[in-house]
Amino acid sequence: MPMISFALQSIAYRKSRSLLTVAGIGIATAMMVSALSISHGYERSLARDIEAMGYQVLITGKGCPHEAATLILRGGSIPMYIDDRVYRHIMADPEVADATRFFMQSLPGDEPGAFQLYTGIDDRFLKLAPGTTFLRGRWFDSGFSDQVILGYNVADYKRLGTGDHVTILGRELEVQGILDKLGTQYDGTIFLPLATAQQLFDKRDRLTGIGVRLREMSHADAFIDRVYELPATQVITMSQVQRTILNILDSVRTLLFTITAMGMAIAGLSVLNVSLMSVQEQRGEMGVSRALGCAGRDLFQLVWIESLLLSAAGAALGCLLTLALRGFVEEFIQGAISFVPAGRVVIVTPAIALASCAAVIALGLAGGAYPAWRASATPPLTSIRGAA
Repeated sequence: MPMISFALQSIAYRKSRSLLTVAGIGIATAMMVSALSISHGYERSLARDIEAMGYQVLITGKGCPHEAATLILRGGSIPMYIDDRVYRHIMADPEVADATRFFMQSLPGDEPGAFQLYTGIDDRFLKLAPGTTFLRGRWFDSGFSDQVILGYNVADYKRLGTGDHVTILGRELEVQGILDKLGTQYDGTIFLPLATAQQLFDKRDRLTGIGVRLREMSHADAFIDRVYELPATQVITMSQVQRTILNILDSVRTLLFTITAMGMAIAGLSVLNVSLMSVQEQRGEMGVSRALGCAGRDLFQLVWIESLLLSAAGAALGCLLTLALRGFVEEFIQGAISFVPAGRVVIVTPAIALASCAAVIALGLAGGAYPAWRASATPPLTSIRGAA
């Protein structure tokens, strides 16, 4: 305890230098926590979005397969269609456990640059979408009705409830139900019966895609080969989509970790510099202490504890900065990456925070080791005279 008290007094005596050092360590810690949180949060949110779709294989019209998959994950108008008859072929395949058809379109939203996603769905949608439940209301009365089901965010933003009406392309439809909050793109979607959506957007018997759940994923290759024999179709497994999107993240992740490594190096050098300056300024006092019988290891501990306290304070500040600036970091990621899953992509977990703090403190102790050794190894008379 006396060592900690002496170290705190030394830090307080040089307030400006200590505050700047803590701030530098805090920024480096915030960068490290943010980089790890982005990597963890992005992968977790992407996996949740794909899981929420409820199927393992996506069948779409010919075109860029990964563009189609990301548009379906994020929402948007997809200029590739398949004939509704393909669905009957799919359902007849012995490897198919279940499948759902959908038709997606988007229209300009209420604000400039925004859009509203509309999705026509069939009766199998709820069976394949795990955890999709109603907050209020119920399913459509029929497969061709002037009714809609709203995602949670749409209902909240537009202040709509069951029994209210929405107008789509001049046609008035009644709100039949509102889904519970899912944390996926479904929260921002307006759902219609499949036949109603096809008629409304003048795409009768056309589909954006078919989501397929197989009996055994080990038989997926044979199933995919059979689907490619159908005209104007292509097949994408959701595991392929996940890997492709994570490859997009890799470039941003590399940049973030490079900047973080530079910040950590600067933080370590800051601790080294401030500790060396502190030892140099206190050489006289340390020499007198050695002459009066103070052991070299005690001076080593004193300087090292000072480095420890500075590093710990900086690490704590960094965690607080990350939490305070999480919204800004989210905006940066949305602007830097072409596809961002719905929900939070910066997820700060206790494990990430503790690991980052431990790394920063270890780096601080490493930076303070040499100055601590200098303090303990210099002979008393040399210190008193102020010689090098």
